[in-house]
Amino acid sequence: MSIWQWILTTWTDNECKLIMENCYKALPVGGKLIACEPVLPKDSDDSHRTRALLEGDIFVMTIYRAKGKHRTEEEFKQLGQSVGFSYFRAFYVDYFYTVLEFQK
Repeated sequence: MSIWQWILTTWTDNECKLIMENCYKALPVGGKLIACEPVLPKDSDDSHRTRALLEGDIFVMTIYRAKGKHRTEEEFKQLGQSVGFSYFRAFYVDYFYTVLEFQK
């Protein structure tokens, strides 16, 4: 099992795919990649959670020069599937962080 925090948020989709593909290859069958990342809501609203996540997204784009970005749950799921992870689950921890489980 591999556990990460704020790794996928700081890279482009193609870079995330490469990182996740390498993890996928290194994991045994049934192995898991666990990531703790900010996850954007599917639809924008005026909640504190959405505001914090959107402000965080602007921060990431500024600090990482538009290289990284926050993603929706569906975008994370698609990234995982694109490199072979067959199972995905998201656990919402608080306003900002979500634990993402990708299983081989």
